Amino acid sequence: MRLFMAMTALIVAVMISGPLHGADFYKGKKIRLIVSSSPGGGNDTYSRLIARHISRHIPGNPSIIVQNMPGAGGVMAADYLYRKAKRDGTVMEQINWGVWFHQVVGDKRARFDFNKINALGVAAIESAILFTRKSEFPTWESVMASKKLITSGNSGRQSLGHTMGKVMEKLVGKKIFDYIFGYPGARQYSLAFRQGEVQSSGNTPGSFRDQLGDMWDDGKIAMLVQAPTPEGGRTKEFPNTPTLLDFAKTDEHRQLIKVTFGLTHYGRPYAMPPGTPKDRVELMRKAFTATMNDPKFLAEAKRLKRDIIPSTGAELQQLWKDVLSAPAENVAIIKDIWL
Repeated sequence: MRLFMAMTALIVAVMISGPLHGADFYKGKKIRLIVSSSPGGGNDTYSRLIARHISRHIPGNPSIIVQNMPGAGGVMAADYLYRKAKRDGTVMEQINWGVWFHQVVGDKRARFDFNKINALGVAAIESAILFTRKSEFPTWESVMASKKLITSGNSGRQSLGHTMGKVMEKLVGKKIFDYIFGYPGARQYSLAFRQGEVQSSGNTPGSFRDQLGDMWDDGKIAMLVQAPTPEGGRTKEFPNTPTLLDFAKTDEHRQLIKVTFGLTHYGRPYAMPPGTPKDRVELMRKAFTATMNDPKFLAEAKRLKRDIIPSTGAELQQLWKDVLSAPAENVAIIKDIWL
């Protein structure tokens, strides 16, 4: 009888208190923010910046623990998020740009489905650049005239140095680069570029300024080409550098650029695992958006010289849906670049 009464009291208490909503759940909790590349690069810098501010906008103010998980150009981290991470709302991840293309082309390593991953948002809409050591290749003409392939440092096939290089090779109809893979992240292949181990690489403008800005200021880097902005123009950082569209000669060329770089601008997305309770996903989406508008967050981003041009989780979710349902001709274009 006593056991029956105790169980009844427990059931009544649960019914009265209701389910544990996100606002109640996060009090006293720790959230792991996984970074898909090694420490020191742009992904890491943005993630640690967000980690220092987002807790203020999450009810319960949980602590944020940053964990780097480099490997296979971000595929390892995406695989972990999809298959192994806790689904209770205590894990969020910065996903490396372009990892979703592995799913588009049917890569066997893509054991994840971005249609099921919960997008939180993007901190910065960015462009992409391709550059060389000016002492060796001061102009695009010198690149084209080279009788040897130019070494290009990259972490994986989705690295901007590889993607930009492959697109340029398609546009000019010539093999130009020898792609060196295996660097853990942008910080490492930028160091390899600085030390002369590789002759070329690619990056976003923000990470480039952070990692190689002194070499640029000293006139030691030649900026070859940049991806067009979402409006189709040049970035404010490099107004004299041509875009890929300046090299496009056919509609097929322009379609190649559009398909390949349509999502480059959303290159540092944040997300939560599939199966995370919807109320906690929505709470974290709101917290992410609130962080992007937080004056303290914006002030620190300015000090770090990191642009904040955000996009919402709903917008990012739709972008993933669009690219994952790309028509066959677009998939063929992506395969031609990535495989």
